[in-house]
Amino acid sequence: MRRVRLDPYLILLLVLVLPSLAPLAAPGYWFDAHDGRHSVFFLQMFDASIRDGALWPRWALHHNQGLGYPTFLIQAPLGFYGAEIFVLLGATITTAVKLAWLTGALAGAWGMYRLVIAWLRAEAANIWENADSAARPLDGVRLAAVAAGLIYTYLPYHFVGLYVRGALADTLLLAWLPWLILVFDRLLVRGATRGWPRRLGVAALVLAGALLTHAFALLSIAPLVITLVLFRLMQPWRQRGFPLRMTLLAGAAGGLALLLYAVFLIPLLAEGQYLDQQVYVSNTYDYRNHFVQLGQFFSPFWGFGYSDDPTGANDGMSFQLGSVAVILAIAALFVVRRTVQARAEMAYLLVIGGGLLFVMSPLSQPLWEAIPPLAVIQFPWRLLALAGFVFSALGGLVLWNLLPSPLPGPHTEGGLIVMSLLAMLASYPYIQAQISPVEPWREDGRAVYQFEREHPDMFGYTVWVTAPFTTTALSAAFAAPDYVEHRGDAPTQGRLEIVAGEGRVTESHVGGSSAGGSVEMSTPGAVRLNVYYFPGWAVAVDGQPVAIAPDPVFGAIQFELPRGSHRIDARFGETPVRTAALLISAVALAVCLGLVLWPEREK
Repeated sequence: MRRVRLDPYLILLLVLVLPSLAPLAAPGYWFDAHDGRHSVFFLQMFDASIRDGALWPRWALHHNQGLGYPTFLIQAPLGFYGAEIFVLLGATITTAVKLAWLTGALAGAWGMYRLVIAWLRAEAANIWENADSAARPLDGVRLAAVAAGLIYTYLPYHFVGLYVRGALADTLLLAWLPWLILVFDRLLVRGATRGWPRRLGVAALVLAGALLTHAFALLSIAPLVITLVLFRLMQPWRQRGFPLRMTLLAGAAGGLALLLYAVFLIPLLAEGQYLDQQVYVSNTYDYRNHFVQLGQFFSPFWGFGYSDDPTGANDGMSFQLGSVAVILAIAALFVVRRTVQARAEMAYLLVIGGGLLFVMSPLSQPLWEAIPPLAVIQFPWRLLALAGFVFSALGGLVLWNLLPSPLPGPHTEGGLIVMSLLAMLASYPYIQAQISPVEPWREDGRAVYQFEREHPDMFGYTVWVTAPFTTTALSAAFAAPDYVEHRGDAPTQGRLEIVAGEGRVTESHVGGSSAGGSVEMSTPGAVRLNVYYFPGWAVAVDGQPVAIAPDPVFGAIQFELPRGSHRIDARFGETPVRTAALLISAVALAVCLGLVLWPEREK
């Protein structure tokens, strides 16, 4: 058996990351953060659907005053799956969200550490060949990687995502970025040498993981990967001609990742048309109101407010890059001209970093208008996640090249340790959260109800809703002082209504992705199940499927009943589109796992 070898530098990095996560260990939670409540009640509804038997949840039953919404048709699910692991292990909903953030932060720092080592290892190996045999140049490389990991973790935007916005998916995306670039870089640099099937499978799985973590990743992260691919293809092209094998490997990895992503993307494209999506790209979410002014990249301002001033003068949140990242990026402009060590990678990162700053600025508005799908990103400043990654990796490479000597010694180690501490201290004042107690109602349907009462403009409507509404037959149940909810259910009072004929409701039940009850009809009539009508809902009466249609006002499920006593069971299940997408992704997953497990053969 292979012995597990602990890397002391990696352990040092992960220990130094922990102070940045101190608020996660505090009692309470930042419910007043922009998406702080969403991160909790989204997970609560995700968990409810899983407990109700939906292994790939799409329905969230508490939304829209209890009518529900296919939230996870438009919210990429992988982050919620990660948090759900902690819920199933016994954590509360709020604690599970915190643990997911903790895991993501550690994974992101580790990934940056591994990426910088990979990019500097060749230079260190060259020095090793020309150095005294007692020298250990990789120590300097690892310390530079530690510094890069700390710059990445202590990015001001990382703290914006954690403590100002409380955005689970946005922040977890930072965990994927360094690993994604690392696996694609290895795939391209090593090409079709021994082990290529495994590298291909891993690259596809990591890209798919990133895409399944956030809905806008396809429009932001995928272009970043494409730039890396083009960068790596250009290097051998200039010397040996068109690198066909590298191109095919990169294309295969991207294609497999898209097939894995099909389980989310195809239903979104096919069934998203039944949702009123204008609410997600207008008013508060209109990208035209959220460009970053040049000075905001360098301003030390910090606040817990919103991006609500198109001019940037009175924005209540910070968009700074971080002083250490900025200083090292400026240094890179000079270092890249005089050194051959990691020069290509630094030049690539400088170009991409500058491009990202441009795309976030008002100067890029014509570009956003020319590519309408970019509106889905909503906030151009979201690309600070990519810019932060780029400048953190660049910082690690620059630090290595600024050393008095790349060989280990007091100057090398002392300088890197000082820079690591500066990276931590520069952002230390931003490690703060507006914490409040975790009251029971914060982790059940009343949290969604209260949010919708405060923000009636945030209701999600389907194409079958004929007029806006702010209350339903279920609203009173949420507002009742004796409201009780067990994990995995929602209000039953008002769930079934007789809208034609005579009769009475004798019992109601509801779960994360199901609802129903019992009705005694004195005459034939119609019953409304107060759940949004949407493809995938199927209703059985006394065990037999019945035709359903949207009611003409709320767009809720309505169906006819004959005279007599009837048992009603409704469940949100699959559609032909979802089933086809699932099969496509399942086959792609099998192929990827086969590639990863492909036995290596000696040449």
